[in-house]
Amino acid sequence: MSTPQIPLTDWPGPMTTGVPVGAVLGSTGSLELKTDGQVLTNLHISGRVNVYAKNVVIRKSRIVAPDASCPIRTFGQARGLLVEDVEIDGRGIAGPAVSPGDYTLRRVDIHDVVDGPRLGNRTSILDCWIHDLVRSGGGHNDLLQTAGGSGILVRHNRLDAYRASGDPMSACLTITSTGGRLVSDLLFEDNYCDGGDYTVSVRADAVGSNIVFRNNTFGRNHRYGVIARPRQLGLSWENTNLWHDSRRQVVI
Repeated sequence: MSTPQIPLTDWPGPMTTGVPVGAVLGSTGSLELKTDGQVLTNLHISGRVNVYAKNVVIRKSRIVAPDASCPIRTFGQARGLLVEDVEIDGRGIAGPAVSPGDYTLRRVDIHDVVDGPRLGNRTSILDCWIHDLVRSGGGHNDLLQTAGGSGILVRHNRLDAYRASGDPMSACLTITSTGGRLVSDLLFEDNYCDGGDYTVSVRADAVGSNIVFRNNTFGRNHRYGVIARPRQLGLSWENTNLWHDSRRQVVI
């Protein structure tokens, strides 16, 4: 299944995501963040980060999962969480990496999780590298998943679902609608995506409005195809989506 590798110099990777080289980190355990505007930096966090406050910032830090729970989770009135230049190491047991919404990830390196971030209301994934998911039983392993939400931006990320072992995992992005929840105003652009049963898995129950895919580049290491149900109501697939190896349009 694997196709020859072409350098991915146009998208994030190990040199541009995660903890900056030379950063010195202090150690701490799990955190409960309840102060609006709190800024955390240069930490090695062995545990979970639960956010209850507004406009919290986590920078230049590493979060190592202690168990199978969610490494970063927002609760209640938490709004505007910014996670920047951070590594999330799920140790093969944690996932989803971040949930459920009201956050921005920028230059975050996420790996060895069962599932990547959940995309709820007001979420942005920018300049991140998500890779090396870990199988857990017969589960569906997705780099990104939304089951309902509005105001979602996924821009200029490297999304590597395919593993060198030959496992494509489930998807780079899964769109579904739990309980009929609407997925609206989702922009997915300028990303590199490779792997998945379908690289973009649009489930039969997905209820969408203004879901746009444009200017993305795709590898060929999927199992069945680039996108399932590309003509689902509310979804727009533009002709600017290209194959990485040929730079030709992905025709669906």
